[in-house]
Amino acid sequence: MTTAEKGDSIFISYAWGTGFKKKEWVRQGIVASLSWKHDVFWDRDTMAFGELVERIIDKALARRPLLVLCLCDEDYLEAAQRIGSGLYEELRLLAQIADKPGVRIVPLILESGCAERLPAPLVGRLHLNLQPLHSLNLDIGMTVLGMAEGLSQAQLQRDINDRWAVFHLRRRALNFLKQRPLTIWGSGRNHEVTVRPDDAAPYLLKPPLWMWESSSWNYLLDDDEPTFCPTEGRWHWEYVQISTEMRPLGTAVMSAFFPQLTGKREQVLLNTGGTLLASRFFRMVEIREPFTFDADDLVSHLIRDYEGFDVMTQLLDAAEATADQ
Repeated sequence: MTTAEKGDSIFISYAWGTGFKKKEWVRQGIVASLSWKHDVFWDRDTMAFGELVERIIDKALARRPLLVLCLCDEDYLEAAQRIGSGLYEELRLLAQIADKPGVRIVPLILESGCAERLPAPLVGRLHLNLQPLHSLNLDIGMTVLGMAEGLSQAQLQRDINDRWAVFHLRRRALNFLKQRPLTIWGSGRNHEVTVRPDDAAPYLLKPPLWMWESSSWNYLLDDDEPTFCPTEGRWHWEYVQISTEMRPLGTAVMSAFFPQLTGKREQVLLNTGGTLLASRFFRMVEIREPFTFDADDLVSHLIRDYEGFDVMTQLLDAAEATADQ
């Protein structure tokens, strides 16, 4: 995409802080995401040695339409008040165009307490609070791109809330599952699936008692096929479009991670989780390929959409309630 084909020009206003490397995350976290669709001015990549700084900034601020992104953290607020600093002069130039047609200035709040102490000409402007993501070291590039592309306040806030919730559910799930760490290993040679706990001897994965008692599963668990004989610890997987034949394996794996959950309500959750694992993981493995599957895989494949997120939340609620009894 050429510059002429790109969208609005974007000027990134920020403060270096205590060292050159401190803000290097801006390149990968913001500049890289925006540069695919926009002409981005970021002084570290745009200005050459020997150029007149004020002239270059003037030229960048003369572009239209122009979106100015102000990365507001403590460094920014401090530099904005320091007479003679580069940011002080930059804000002086920005004030001259702040109300011009085709100019939009958006404060991006990176640290708590900054929104109430913004310098002119940022005061009173609708800001985007990225502090919930930035404080967790989560990437903010795609959120900033969404804002630049015109997503509404509600859409952006929903995205921020969702990513914050996913982060905390992932941490909660891994903290719980790694109390009893295990890895599931499948042999591509004979399709035996082995459960390997960190603190115990390995054993073949076999259907839990509740699957034998369930009308959804008991009719097929006695099957004896080359790649599917659950009573002998053999389970089917292969690279196919439809994942139906991998659902028994997915459900048995779910149960291996949550062996304490056997009630009717929990069975529904385990079945749903197993269906998701069959579709998202096991149907993607070639029939003669081995696989390994651990808690990280379980969490990553489940919580990537609302359905899996809800299943994992309810399973953790149930498992933690059982542990408290």
